[in-house]
Amino acid sequence: MKNPVLQSRRAIQTTRPRNVNPLLMAVLRPISKVAAVLVGRGFRKWWQSLPKLKRELFIQHLRRNIRIYVFGSLLLGSAGYSYYENHITTTPFTGRKRFMVFTPNQLFTISQEMYHEEMAQFANQKMPADHPMVTRVSRVGNRLLQANNNIPQLYTKLWTVTVIDDPTKNCLVLPSGDIIMFRGMMDFFENDDQLATILAHEMSHAILEHAAEQLSHGYLLDILILLPLAIIWAFLPSDGIAAVTHWFLLRVVEVLLKLPYSRKIEDEADSVGLQLAAKACYDVREASAFWGKLCLQEKIRNQAGMETDSVPAFLSTHPSNSSRQERIDEQMADALKLREFCQCPKLADKDPRLEIRKLLEYMETDSHVIAS
Repeated sequence: MKNPVLQSRRAIQTTRPRNVNPLLMAVLRPISKVAAVLVGRGFRKWWQSLPKLKRELFIQHLRRNIRIYVFGSLLLGSAGYSYYENHITTTPFTGRKRFMVFTPNQLFTISQEMYHEEMAQFANQKMPADHPMVTRVSRVGNRLLQANNNIPQLYTKLWTVTVIDDPTKNCLVLPSGDIIMFRGMMDFFENDDQLATILAHEMSHAILEHAAEQLSHGYLLDILILLPLAIIWAFLPSDGIAAVTHWFLLRVVEVLLKLPYSRKIEDEADSVGLQLAAKACYDVREASAFWGKLCLQEKIRNQAGMETDSVPAFLSTHPSNSSRQERIDEQMADALKLREFCQCPKLADKDPRLEIRKLLEYMETDSHVIAS
């Protein structure tokens, strides 16, 4: 089997095959919520307009036919559960069970839409294929691919590289294998080891199909809240109270279900990415050093009274920099053993994490002194 190889993407390709367009599902999501609101509100208005006698007749009808309605509800629930069970798949590497409704072709279509949307914003800022930053990403990416060429998911993608001449600190790898790196992120990496660990993290998202999983999870939650939304608008006494309760329900679902799921996926990509980098013989200790550096910068900005991008952990789609550093350190022993098992060259005696730890400890001590 031919090893997967990264290519420098020179132009947007538009001739790839497309099957079912999942954008239709994206359109149906808000429509279904609006429909639930209209059905619930319509029932409330209809009920409020009924004379007392007709209300009693309706209640009697429900009591007489309660078994039929219960049976119908159970039948509908069983069909929904069967659909859910038939779309449970197993995540590569981790063996985690997950709900997935997208086919590979649909996932590819989503990826292409994402790529076109991203490139439309930076059409004139793509670096040429022979630019040092492009060749650096390609070199590191190819080393990751070659070292992990026993992973079947690598062969289902056309791995390409695009570097955007923009100060944004961001990097993403689309489900199709399109790597999009920004100059701001490249400037932030101190060495190829840090670049490799972040690139491996993003590549893990692609091979684990996290984008499709998150969309599937979002659709599932949207379906599950349709009935509660309809009930809210049907039984609460006014539109104002219903609207506030509607908003509160969506926020609860986001904070308790969507955001924790997103953070779990990020942790999984960190874990798998660490393995990919270790097998490629990179210094995986730099992964911890990288997140420690971000944590240090955040603390410095906070002490200086400057704005930061940080938000409370429970409101974030990603784990905090400090928690990522801690989790990576917890897995470091296994990653180093894997690196040794792959007969990689011995690492330098100087641990890149130590300097960051000392600086973080100094910042903590200094902040306590100032506070006292």
